[in-house]
Amino acid sequence: MQYSYKPGAQLKTPADIAGQVCQQLEESGGLTAKRLLDASRPVDAPLHNEFEWDDSEAAEKYREYQAAHIIRCIVVHPEAVANEPVRAFINVSGENRSYRSLDVVLNTTTMREQMLGQALKDLRAFEVKYSTLSELAEVFNAIHQFQETAT
Repeated sequence: MQYSYKPGAQLKTPADIAGQVCQQLEESGGLTAKRLLDASRPVDAPLHNEFEWDDSEAAEKYREYQAAHIIRCIVVHPEAVANEPVRAFINVSGENRSYRSLDVVLNTTTMREQMLGQALKDLRAFEVKYSTLSELAEVFNAIHQFQETAT
């Protein structure tokens, strides 16, 4: 099987090598993040350099990940969406990538366009991930119709 990375992946190891490592782990007892990490510990492991091994730096990066997780978990219940919870803060790019409140994003043309662009990317990713399910053909048709009008 030929492997590749999804767009935007910032990994140095060729995707075929990473895919082979993952496949070997799957075939030899199951692929989990913990098993991949453990298999990558030896300095000569193919994916060793994809990990941060300096514990103090890794700990700080993990705390930043936890902070981002907190931000992503905060939701609001806007009346216009039938009280379905939605993220309260949206990740937007600009001079610095940051989170902005949903109200600010929806009321700022450039940020709203970024959010719509991300939604379209997410729809494409959804379609790629589930394209083998014929039961979703009508959903994919609707996505294509929306993409034609949005571009």
